[in-house]
Amino acid sequence: MRFLKPKLLFTIICAILLTYALTLNEAYGKGRYYVTQEGSGSKDGTSWENAANDLKSLLDNLDNEAEIWVASGVYSPGTGSDDTFSFKKGLKVYGGFAGTESVLEERDANVNISSLCGGNISRRVAVVTAHSGALSNDTRLDGFTITGGGNVLNGGGLHVEISSSPLINECVFSGNTAFRAGGGVYNYYSSPFIINCNFTENKSISDNGGGVSNYYSSPVFENCTFLNNYTNGFGGGMFSYGSKYTVTNSIFTENRSRYRGAGMSAYSSTVTVTNSTFTGNHAEEFGGGMHNEGTLLEVENCVFSNNRTIPGNGGGMANVNSSGVISGCKFTTNTADYYGGGIANFESALHISDCIFKENKAVRFNGGGIVNWKSTISIDNSQFIDNVAIEGEEIYNYESNPVVR
Repeated sequence: MRFLKPKLLFTIICAILLTYALTLNEAYGKGRYYVTQEGSGSKDGTSWENAANDLKSLLDNLDNEAEIWVASGVYSPGTGSDDTFSFKKGLKVYGGFAGTESVLEERDANVNISSLCGGNISRRVAVVTAHSGALSNDTRLDGFTITGGGNVLNGGGLHVEISSSPLINECVFSGNTAFRAGGGVYNYYSSPFIINCNFTENKSISDNGGGVSNYYSSPVFENCTFLNNYTNGFGGGMFSYGSKYTVTNSIFTENRSRYRGAGMSAYSSTVTVTNSTFTGNHAEEFGGGMHNEGTLLEVENCVFSNNRTIPGNGGGMANVNSSGVISGCKFTTNTADYYGGGIANFESALHISDCIFKENKAVRFNGGGIVNWKSTISIDNSQFIDNVAIEGEEIYNYESNPVVR
């Protein structure tokens, strides 16, 4: 019997191992994979006929560019305290399929609900974790309902990690809880693009941001709705600290905060909000619709209506040690139990232009439309109509001399 020389044998073994590695890379790398709740056929995920049924395992094993189509159903990351759906760089994950589609445009996420459900159990991680390195052009979560997150720390539904900028599109974050910050979503040193998403009935128990919390982050929100989120701290709909973010064409309604900013609260941040609506939000201290503190703000073409602070100040908006511009906005029928039915400015420097203040009310004290407390304010081309207060029905000033043109 003739034996191969050791060197030749080693070369053959290396070639076999390399071929096997390349095969694995092809199987678990680039390409499209299919998932249904029950799975079918061989369950290798290569087609709807052979759909996988373990979404978590598939996500864990994919490390290269890949696309995953997920049919309607309820998918769990597991029951362990560290179980999460790992959303990594290069993955584009789409929900909302019936399980027969051949092109992406055939799906209907409003009819075929793909739910990522944490089961409302306490865990150390969010239902979905977006890992570092993701970019909006290569990493996407699209068409899912994320629910049942019960994180004992931060981020009940989704945690976007440091240096991560994924695209989150047409997702619903509903019924998630964080013991600390970010019941629906927690952004930490990250810059996600969050588009066409709904945040409903999420809550933070001991910290801030019932719907979303941004810490040292630069997220973009477009066409989003924040409805009936709650926090025991600041920011029922959204809270931000040390962040620079934009909000466009979004709605904040019926959110609640035990302290400040039922709709939105920002500390030491740079905030740009345009073409958005704040209505029916309720805070107990400052800013029923919006609260800004130590913040640079630009608020343009927004509507603040029926927001309230009871008890508290700034039914529509409260600004503390903040500066910036408010233009083209309408403040109507907002109520503060104390000062500033429409807006309460405390030690702030603001330019207000082309705004309407109508039928706002300061119930117990002063400044039905606006109260300026030790602030530097200029007001141009604005209307004050039928606002109500004990003193200063339209504008009340304390150690302030606003310029009104």
